[in-house]
Amino acid sequence: MQNPNASVLFLIPMPISEIDINWSIPLNVINEISKIQVFIAENAKTARHFLKLINPDIIWADTTVIELDKHHLLTQIEELKGVLKNNQRVGLMSEAGLPCIADPGNLIVRAAHDLGIRVRPLTGPSSIVLALIASGMNGQDFRFNGYVPSKPDERKKAIQQLEKLKREATQLFIEAPYRNEKMLEDLIRTLQPDTRLMVAKDITGEDEWIVSQPVSWWRKQNIVLGKVPCLFAIGQ
Repeated sequence: MQNPNASVLFLIPMPISEIDINWSIPLNVINEISKIQVFIAENAKTARHFLKLINPDIIWADTTVIELDKHHLLTQIEELKGVLKNNQRVGLMSEAGLPCIADPGNLIVRAAHDLGIRVRPLTGPSSIVLALIASGMNGQDFRFNGYVPSKPDERKKAIQQLEKLKREATQLFIEAPYRNEKMLEDLIRTLQPDTRLMVAKDITGEDEWIVSQPVSWWRKQNIVLGKVPCLFAIGQ
């Protein structure tokens, strides 16, 4: 039986678009977050904006937000271990979506496990999972690859390699919004006509647009993605 007074690390979901928060974060999760006073955040400004949104009456004098130092995270871990041990409820926040997916939060979670502290993930949105289930591609075996190289030659090789791996697993990846058009152009030019390509734009947002079609279909279109978050997938 767990000690009710033991420390808990809560993994806090964040919205991935500007849409009404009630569409992406359950009410009971919001109520649970409102009970936490100490937070470890990827971006302190984003974290404070979110906390004010879900709790307009938040008392900042009673709230601590510690921003992760991505450049010195390994040395900061020792400090954060003290935070975990000395506070009953601590929340870990990504900049968007779920902590520890495409962000450095996993080291904090590992530290909690090493200390014997309970880790409690809270339900919320993940653009990777939402895009995958909307893709019509293999959801049994999939891989998230982060960013594809930006240099033309390296990018082409990376795209070709991802295409080779599509039979083993659906290959998901992202790009900086300002390079969306170039990414789509390179994908259409490099991939084989029968390879299936998915583009998921502004997931959960008002302009959400998710299309999964063979590359031969994409080559007949004239699609402008704009500078909004997009997720791409290559599959069968």
